[in-house]
Amino acid sequence: MVESARNLSVPTLLVRGQMSELVSEEQAEEFLGMVPHAQYVNVDKAHHMVAGDKNDIFTSAVTEFLGHS
Repeated sequence: MVESARNLSVPTLLVRGQMSELVSEEQAEEFLGMVPHAQYVNVDKAHHMVAGDKNDIFTSAVTEFLGHS
């Protein structure tokens, strides 16, 4: 999986819920270190299911990312 992440060449967006029980901030930073061109959105007061917890913020982040990719 690490090798696959390091070989990513497509535009990449990581959206993480700040209160995620599954993806820690440290894991997100590790991923960003492997994929330095990735964009990152850490959504305040959202758990792992960001789209359900903060749909408006999730949608805005994805829409903005797609508009720039």
